[in-house]
Amino acid sequence: MRKLVLLMAALLLGASSLFAQMTPYEYGHRWNISVQGGSVLFTGDYSSQLLKQWAFHKMISTGGSMSLGYNVTDAHEVRLTAVYGRRKDVCEPFVFTDPETKEIETTTYTYNFRTAQLFVDYVLNYNALAEYNIALNPKSYYGLGAAMSYDFSEPGHPEVWLSDPNLVPAVRLGFILEYDLPSGLGFLADFGASLYWDRFNGRPRISFPVDMDLILQFGMIYHFQRPAKYRH
Repeated sequence: MRKLVLLMAALLLGASSLFAQMTPYEYGHRWNISVQGGSVLFTGDYSSQLLKQWAFHKMISTGGSMSLGYNVTDAHEVRLTAVYGRRKDVCEPFVFTDPETKEIETTTYTYNFRTAQLFVDYVLNYNALAEYNIALNPKSYYGLGAAMSYDFSEPGHPEVWLSDPNLVPAVRLGFILEYDLPSGLGFLADFGASLYWDRFNGRPRISFPVDMDLILQFGMIYHFQRPAKYRH
């Protein structure tokens, strides 16, 4: 029994030591900068046409972002995020009748464009909210901003005209899983969605009034030292 008590005490001591190592610092009153990049899946009014053709890969492109943030408290952060990348979309299908076979045929035309976006985000750290500051942190973010789309490629569709450039309002939300080292350097995975008013893809409103990005990206973050007046 004594050996069991000693073993349990050793395990508790080890757990406490591990927890201490996983609590390198507090977040409040600290600036941070982060960069990330990865895959973006864009969906417009006719993206479902590619899914019907099992051409899911044609909807995926790449993108990246950079953020400058400030933790007002351990749990609450405000940040400014700039986003850049390419997008792929599809026009409405062109339906015609083959003059020889008299069969109705449908052709889908895709096109590319670039985008630059700016968001003001609110970030919530759930561990810090519960006063449970450890190195592995789940966070959520919610942002308001504007998005510009430009440099549209020729879709080849005989009846489609694309507006270029376009400046539209945008909102976004997402989930971050972040692991921070005692040095202030951290690593993160970001899964999120951005919604844009319909002209973002260069086409007027046809059905659903918004276009949407789904992102899966990975990156790095650095938390600067807390100012001296806030140190314990």
